[in-house]
This record gives sequence, structure tokens and C-alpha cells, in this order.
Amino acid sequence: MTGTPLLPGTPLLPGDPRLLGGHRIVRRLGAGGMGQVYLGRSPGGRLVAVKTVHAHLAADPHYRERFRREATAARAVTGAHTAAVLDADPDSPVPWLATAFLPGVTLRRAVAAGMPWGAAAVRSLGACLAEALASIHAAGIVHRDLKPSNVLLTADGPRVIDFGIARAAGDPGLTQAGSMIGTPGFMAPEQIAGEGDVGPAADVFALGAVLAFAATGEQPFGSGPVAVLLYRATHEEPHLADVPETAGLRALVAACLHKDPRQRPSVARVLALASAPDAPLWWREEPLRSLIAGEEREGAARNGDGVPTERLRHPSPEAAPTRTPTPFPRAGRHHALTRRALLTTGGAGLAGLAAWAVARAPKSPAADAEQDGPVLRKGSKRPGRQRWELTGEEGGAGGVMAALLAGDTVLVHGASTEFGASRGVVRAVGAADGTSRRQYGKAPPAAAREPLWGVTGGLLIAPELLDRAYELASGDPWRPERPWPGTVKWFAVAGGRLLTLDDGGGSSGDRVLHTWALPSGGSPRTRGKEDTRDWRAPAVSGGRLLLVPDTGALDPRVFCLDAVTGREPWTYQGLGRDGRAQTAPVTLPAPDGRGGDRFALLSDADELHLIDVRTGDALRGEPLRLTAGSGATALGHASGTGLLLAAGEDLIGFDPGSGKRLWSHPTAGLDTGWPSLPGGGRRGPVVRDGTLLNWVDARVLQAIDLADGGRQLWRTSFDAVARCPPAIGGGTAYVTAGRVCRALELRTGKTVREWPVDEGVTWLAADGDGWYARVGASSLRAVNAP
Repeated sequence: MTGTPLLPGTPLLPGDPRLLGGHRIVRRLGAGGMGQVYLGRSPGGRLVAVKTVHAHLAADPHYRERFRREATAARAVTGAHTAAVLDADPDSPVPWLATAFLPGVTLRRAVAAGMPWGAAAVRSLGACLAEALASIHAAGIVHRDLKPSNVLLTADGPRVIDFGIARAAGDPGLTQAGSMIGTPGFMAPEQIAGEGDVGPAADVFALGAVLAFAATGEQPFGSGPVAVLLYRATHEEPHLADVPETAGLRALVAACLHKDPRQRPSVARVLALASAPDAPLWWREEPLRSLIAGEEREGAARNGDGVPTERLRHPSPEAAPTRTPTPFPRAGRHHALTRRALLTTGGAGLAGLAAWAVARAPKSPAADAEQDGPVLRKGSKRPGRQRWELTGEEGGAGGVMAALLAGDTVLVHGASTEFGASRGVVRAVGAADGTSRRQYGKAPPAAAREPLWGVTGGLLIAPELLDRAYELASGDPWRPERPWPGTVKWFAVAGGRLLTLDDGGGSSGDRVLHTWALPSGGSPRTRGKEDTRDWRAPAVSGGRLLLVPDTGALDPRVFCLDAVTGREPWTYQGLGRDGRAQTAPVTLPAPDGRGGDRFALLSDADELHLIDVRTGDALRGEPLRLTAGSGATALGHASGTGLLLAAGEDLIGFDPGSGKRLWSHPTAGLDTGWPSLPGGGRRGPVVRDGTLLNWVDARVLQAIDLADGGRQLWRTSFDAVARCPPAIGGGTAYVTAGRVCRALELRTGKTVREWPVDEGVTWLAADGDGWYARVGASSLRAVNAP
């Protein structure tokens, strides 16, 4: 070996002449709880991920012994769904381990990006992970930290990565007392107890939690402080109501999550149950294929040598390990811990469990600092300059989970750390300078997957984040103390009333419709469970709503509800006995001022139905000659044109009077095309003054002139994959893809300015003063218009 020796505590830098076992360092990828992670090249030119150990661990002879045994065992792991350990030197001044570098995206990131996970894909994922665990266990080691961020999705399929804290099976003596190995929410009860041997069954438990997360986007034991997650995993049943029952998937997940390790299926049994001869190659399907390909291309552009560099971090107990938006369960999924429950925890109660968790959990870099949510950094008022930034630790102290632009106010859902526990913060800041105007009540410390929040009638309504509504101007709580007792599916405003559809706080899944008068909050009315069904987000016209059943609802009726009286003026018969609506309905304005408004819905036969708001009569039933998919299709309108976006098909413009197709353009899909609308369950187009923005594919954006028969005005391309819808402020379109945000003249497409961003943008909004973006998982930025 040649080169300068590496001493403990000395960092490596890109292009560093020092070598680790002949591996030359290309660049730093990130840091973990055990040490630093670098991208390197082997003597033969192969890309490798080199993990070095922190100096204080390298000085511990017990840790060196553990590392030596782990490295020896890990090198024996072989399998199609694991990342091979290529080389290691536990006796080096800085112990290190090199694994194959695999370009791809983590499972957590894919789920956060809105990947559709059907039962077949989740079952196939289970088979892949079981096969990987079989290889790991055959080498005599237990992974002990299987979680979504340790599952890498590549062009060749899923790979289980990071054996950095794996431990030889039957070798409990290598872990010092006082350490906690694993990630809360995915740790088995026997891991949490820390007594006796932790064997392969612990990995089966984690496998079940990973599959539940892939199927629902939510951890089966919810979110919250470490102690709460550990308590739930030990004493409560997982929430699996949203895991599909298809092909026995829910039963398989439930079996893996059994409290008793002896009652869980073996890895071989999981593999037998999850395997299928016709399993789909879901990682090669859109949109995941483009996401993986985009990461590869972005890496090539950033490094100049084809090396993608997704950041790696060791997670804090409450935080996601990657700089991506993290979906967690909605508030209300897990009940609060009762005094009786505390007394059953073996005498110590939750307080003892919390103290134990804080003592054993890995320290966050800023855990001891005084925190109160995201920290403001002011910038410049000059055109094109950053105006301000709210920033904090990734996913933890000060992290930014979501944002909402409402007039001259930006609402921020962030987090802070207090006494070692994470708590949520909802703050209203001025769009002009980022200064805090007020902070609202308690909020979850983790992000909801698709926040329902919005501002309507001067009220901030955020059912997933706040248990009350607030007057935006004054910050005062709205009169009803708890207008939604359970998990809210959607809210709407009609006829001067606020309507919410929730589960009533129960676990049966039955829905309750609540209505409240605005602005007083008086005259509350409840439509009981016996009268309520599972409806999609409604279309609203004046005081009337069109309610259509969601997928799987038992009641197939499509009917009108008067929000003021609570009566049902009419029921729509045009779908027939077995017909179903495929999307949330929409209200179309009267075409050319003739007649009244009409409701529009798309049937499961891909037929567009136009319905008279007053009478419920069918005005039109127009076949659109497409193959739309539920959940990937949306209706909208703008500038006198009806719009239908069908992922995998086209963006279609239709006549709101006749329903006939006027024009169509290819489209990349719903997630990056149309942003979510306030109230949940609906999306709307990005349009201003008759100019509509549309992603033709994952890298090409076009502008469409609605006033000129859907003619294309311009198109522009990017070198990376788009991950969020564009935004329009004044006469400027703001678009982001990869590590760049671009300002374009709305009517001409001419590039006005381009800004680099150090991480991917996951939310974008704009007004006449500039653009606002959530960058990575820890930063919210406001940038002045050019």
C-alpha cells in the first residue's frame, strides 16, 4: 500500500492522497453514528463506499474486537439483494470497511416521493428482503437495523445495505452496556428489553415494519418521542388497518410483528409466503425507474465521473435518516398512554422508559443546544438574492417538514428538541422578512404525508397538525375547541359552513361528517356514522356538495348534499347500478355564461359525466377514449377549459359545455404536475392568465395557451428529474429539477435566472415577490424575484 497513513481524528478530503487499503478517496458522502462515509475507488477503479470509525470508538479495544468479528462475518454475506462487503481493516489506526457502491434511492425516499405501492409490489419487496436476510443470517450475523433507509432501490432491484451495526448471532458480549442498537419504530421488543440473545427473529420483526411502511407510508407504531415508540412496540398492537389484505399481505405483516419472537415466521417461511412466480419487476416501472435514473444522472452531473452521491446520515431516534420529506402517521392513529398503561410497564412507567431511552440513544449533534424550531437567517433585499432562510437540524431540532404560502404569510411546520424529546411547531412568519408573527399550539413532531392544511374564510385549518382552527390575522383559536375529534380525511367550505369528514376518533373506520357555521363556529351539526359513508373530496357549488363514494365504499350512491339544511336534494342515476366514480369530482363554471354551474366526474368506464347542480340531471356523458387509473387521475378547470390529467396517458382539455375532448398533450403524471389543494384529496393545475404549465415527461416542461385551443407556447428541458410541481408568481414561472431552480418568463419561456440549490426541492411556491422552497428536510428559503 502506498500513500500517507491515516491517523485517528484526521478527516479525509476529496482527492486526498491518503489511501485506505489501496482505495483512493473521491469525496465524503456523509456521517453516521459509527463514523464517516466516503466514496472511494479501488485500485482497479471500482466505486466503493468506505466507512471509517470515529476516533473514540477506534480507541476502544472492545469495539475493535466487535468490529473485527462483524467485518469477518459480513464479508461472507452473498446474495442478489445485499450490498457486498469487499474489504476491511479492523487493525488500521482508523478501522475501515469498504462495500460495493450502489447508485439508487432509499425505500424511505421512494415512499416520500409518492411512489404507488400496490399489494403485489409490497409482497415482492418482502420476498427480496427475506432473500437478503437469509444470506445475512447464513453468514452467522443479525442485521439489527433493517429499516426503509437501509433498503436501497437500484436499477437491478432492492438491496439491503449497512451492516455497520450488525452483530454476530449469539454474541451478546460485544455490545457495551448503555448502548441502544437499532431504530425505534423498527426494533423488536426483545431488542428494546436488551436482555438475552437477539436473533434472526428481530430482523423478521423489522421486515414486517418495513413492509407496513411501504404499503401505507406510515410506521406501524406511529411517530413521537423515542420512549413512546419503544413503549408501543413493546406493549401495543401495530396499526395495520391500511395494509391491503390482498394475497395475505396484512396477515403476513401481522405475523412478522408478533411480540413473541417464537411466534414469528422464519425468514424461510416469509420467503415462501411472499414469493410469487408472476411477481412484478416494480423497480423498473414508472415513476420509480425515472427516480432511480434521475439520481444516477444527477450524480454524474455533480461529480463529473458518473458517481451519484445520495447523502448518508445515521438517524437520530425521532428523525428520518435521509434528507427527504418523511411520511409519518397522521395524528390520532395511536391513543394517548393512560395512567393504567404506565403502571403496567414494570414499575418504572413511561418516565423510566423515557430516561432509559434518552440515556441509551445516540446523541444528536445539536441535542444539547437550546432549540425552539427552525432558526431564521436573514438575507438581502436585492433582486435575485436569498431574502431569508429558516433552517435547522435534518428531521430533528429545527427541521422543516412542510410549508404553506397564504397571502403575505408563510406557515411552517417544523420541529424542535426539548429535554431530549422532539416536539412539533407550527409557526406563521412574514413572507417579506421571515420574522415570526405567532406560533400555534402543539403539533406532531413528524411530517404528515400530505398535509390537509389550508386557509379559508380567514381560518387556518390544519387537522393533521393542530387540534383547533385559528384565525390567521389574530392568531386566536376558533370557537369550537375540537371541531374534528378524529383523523380527518378532507374538509370543505360550502354555504358559509365548514364541513369535515373524519373517523370520529374511533378505530372502526366509520366516517362522521361534521358541519360548523362560519365565522362564529356555532350551529354545529353531525351526520352520524349510520348515515355517513367513505366519500372522496367533494365538488362544491354555492351551498351544495357532490358526494361520490371512494374506492371500496359500500354505498355506491352519488348524491347532492345541501350544507345549510343537511338535506339531499337529489341522487344522480347516470352511473347505473354498478358504476363508480374514478376521481374526486370538480365544479365547472357555466360555459360562456349559459346556464348554471355543473358538476363533473369521471366514471370507472372512463366516461366524463356532466351533472346539473340544481336538478341532478345528466347534461352529458362523453367517452374520453383513455385508460385512467384511480389515484393517478384528476379533474380540474382553468380559463373556461375543463382539464383531465391521467397519469400514463395525457393531459386533456375538454369543453365544459359538451364534455368533448378539445386537445391533449403527453404528461409525466400527477405528483409533479398538479399540487395538492387545501382540504385534502384533490389537486389542481398550475395556471395563470390562461397559461398552463405541464411536465411532458420527467425532464421537459411545456407551457400551454388555453385561450388558443391548447397550443404549445414553449418547452424547456432539464438535466434532472422533476420532483415537485412548478409555481407561478406574477409573470414568472419558477421550476425546479435536481439541484437547480429556474425562473422563466411565463409567456415566452425565456430563462431569466437560474439558482443552484444544495439539495433537492420538495415543495415550491411563488408570489409577485419571488419564490419559496423547502430544500431537503431542514431548510425553507425565500428568494427575491430576479
